Amino acid sequence: MFYSEILADFVVKLDLKTIPDEVKQRAKELMLDTLGTALAASNEECVLNALKAFKAMPSSDEQAQIWGKDENLSVIYAAMNNAIAAHALDFDDTHTEAILHASAILAPLCLSYGFSVCKSGEKVLKAFIAGWEVAARIGIASKGTFHKRGFHTTAICGVFGAAVASGVLLDLSKTQMINALGFAGSFASGVNEFLSNGSNSKVLHIANALKNGIFIAHFAKANLNAPLSIFEGRDNVFRAFGIEEECDKNELDKGLNEIWQILQVSIKPYPSCHFAHGFIDCALALREDGLKNEDIQSIECFVDEVPISFICDPISAKYEPKTAYEAKFSMPFLMALAFEDGFLNLSSYQNLKRKNVLEFAKKITYKKHKSSGFPKYFPGHLKAYLKNGKIITKDIFINKGNFDNPLSLDELEFKFLNNAKQAIDEKRARALILKITSLETQKEFQI
Repeated sequence: MFYSEILADFVVKLDLKTIPDEVKQRAKELMLDTLGTALAASNEECVLNALKAFKAMPSSDEQAQIWGKDENLSVIYAAMNNAIAAHALDFDDTHTEAILHASAILAPLCLSYGFSVCKSGEKVLKAFIAGWEVAARIGIASKGTFHKRGFHTTAICGVFGAAVASGVLLDLSKTQMINALGFAGSFASGVNEFLSNGSNSKVLHIANALKNGIFIAHFAKANLNAPLSIFEGRDNVFRAFGIEEECDKNELDKGLNEIWQILQVSIKPYPSCHFAHGFIDCALALREDGLKNEDIQSIECFVDEVPISFICDPISAKYEPKTAYEAKFSMPFLMALAFEDGFLNLSSYQNLKRKNVLEFAKKITYKKHKSSGFPKYFPGHLKAYLKNGKIITKDIFINKGNFDNPLSLDELEFKFLNNAKQAIDEKRARALILKITSLETQKEFQI
């Protein structure tokens, strides 16, 4: 049996009543967190520019709301714009082992598009969970090799998740769901060249995956057929986008209905590239030791191969990021911000020219290192060489916010309310918390 058949069988047989309560609860937490990050980004330049572009495109009569705005767009464009907002601040969640930001795709798809086609909160919740399960398993099976090849894992895996979620919303049969998975391999795309200048293509990967997933589900619903062997064939997705000999395809169906990948998703405490979070934790730990900038001669960080290309290389450019978005992918600059201020939040990027921050960042170098916990965890390991000759070691094995070191429910609510207040008042924000926690009973969704 092909893996597409196994995964399709899992999806079409999925029954919300038999999904564990903790899985449904975590799904709601992820949706709420994603909604908050999107609201916080609703006035970001790239989000407003995307909205301008969508307004100029031909649209259908069906409308959906732009999150954080008192206006609507054609439902697919609205969902795409909301997805761009969800990823724009790099504050959205991550399945660390899969290296995947699926909620930024699936929450807008399910809440904006989903309610326009099914009017059922139960089906929306099921679609979100099913999409995450399939997308995460593809990311895990890839063993980070999509990134090694220069592709954005979220862009590749995300279209599979979006196709599955859309297929649930449209009630695809097993055969149709198999075809949806087969089509997803041909719709997958997204390269990491955005790292060269901190540009907007990364957020468009999210919108593109969402849109392609919807299209795919409709093509499959109309009984167009696709390859069964999208995971095994001569030109399968792991060969096309990854390094097939390093992949483990057994992860695709490992523990289906027993191991729930949505429980392995980490919620970010810091608005930055997730790969840097363990090192931000290390910088905060150095500060908690009472150290000052002037006490430290240099810091050597030990970084895994995949994160290096995102947060360390080229190190000369990382020392002085030109934009807030570039700063979010600079390990030394992020560490310097955290060490200087004792926190890292949405306001941290307002001034990129602070003398103390730039001086501290330039003390930081890195060496390639293989961590035992990566990529399940995004750890941080460093040696700080002090001017008095002492050497201090910091090892963060499980980054804060990881599912094995999670944010508390109070911390999650605090993050959501702080994010949401960038666009709406607290009364509306608290009403959204109630809507998401009672999602199964909802027949529509408005901010």
